[in-house]
Amino acid sequence: MGSAVGSKKFKVALIQMKPKVLDPEYNFAHAKSELTKAAEGGASLAILPEYHLTGWEPRNPKFAELANDAHKYQKQYQDLAKELKINICAGTICHTAPQQANNGTSEAKAVANAKPTLLNICAFISYTGELLGTYIKANLWIPEREHLTSSIAYAQSSNSTATSAPPASKSQTAKDLQHAGVAHSEPSNPPMTPHEVIQTPLGNIGVLICWDLAFPEAFRSLIRQDCKIIMIPTFWKQDDMMPAGLEINPDAEKLFLESTLVARAYENTCTIIFCNAGGPKEEGYLGLSGVYAPILGRVKGSFTDGEEGMRIVEVDLGIQELAEQNYRVREDMKGDDWHYGYEKIENRGRRT
Repeated sequence: MGSAVGSKKFKVALIQMKPKVLDPEYNFAHAKSELTKAAEGGASLAILPEYHLTGWEPRNPKFAELANDAHKYQKQYQDLAKELKINICAGTICHTAPQQANNGTSEAKAVANAKPTLLNICAFISYTGELLGTYIKANLWIPEREHLTSSIAYAQSSNSTATSAPPASKSQTAKDLQHAGVAHSEPSNPPMTPHEVIQTPLGNIGVLICWDLAFPEAFRSLIRQDCKIIMIPTFWKQDDMMPAGLEINPDAEKLFLESTLVARAYENTCTIIFCNAGGPKEEGYLGLSGVYAPILGRVKGSFTDGEEGMRIVEVDLGIQELAEQNYRVREDMKGDDWHYGYEKIENRGRRT
């Protein structure tokens, strides 16, 4: 059931699970069971949540240690995709980035002695078991910034260190990055955008992660590359809102997700496949994993709360084509008179 090539309709399995904290073996076994059910149910694609193998427990030293095993689980997902003949968006797995080569400089020694660089990575795997592409989270949520490194910061530091390293070291770094499933470019050819479309049997797919949802620019970057489907593995809870905000509206984060997911689908005439962690409401789990499309909004069969489980939902790409015929968003973006650009906001004080 994996390819669905040429079809405008296919089924996606949304695996809304509560990860057992710092127990990847248990969580992988659970994910494997749900993926098997998804394939048996006729799904061509399955998606898992962010941090689904470990949960979010970054202050525990084991969290960083487990990142050393990331490649092992990625390979297991590749084997499983091939066995089940299903495309897998493998949630996110934290990887330990390869250390920069120690070329004897004080900068290189500092890097070697520093705490490990953790990258939050989502892999898209074909039903043949081939790793088609990876995405490193670009926009880190505020509590993540103390523990993780964004794709932007890592690219800058990687290219800076590689520039001062001998050619052999740069080559080895590139090999290590490839082994870890991390895209890498040489300093002379830096990436123009952290958001790249992945060509898959289901069409052009983009991947964003959790807090990326808050940035419309990320979506537009993918839409400019003719992206049709945007997948968003997430670990988003009700208590991500500060207590003062929850006093005003206890459902503030639910409102954020439901409003923004539908808006992004409309304003980009695209289909969004969103997969959040699930669990008890009293523990702050929101869920809401689902397919979101223009005209329809949240597609029938999607989760409406934090209930744990797996649901198979039909995706109809014909709906977004109809929306584009009506709104012509993509057509306008391709026009010579497209008039929007973005600049970094500089802290220059109040304008007069």
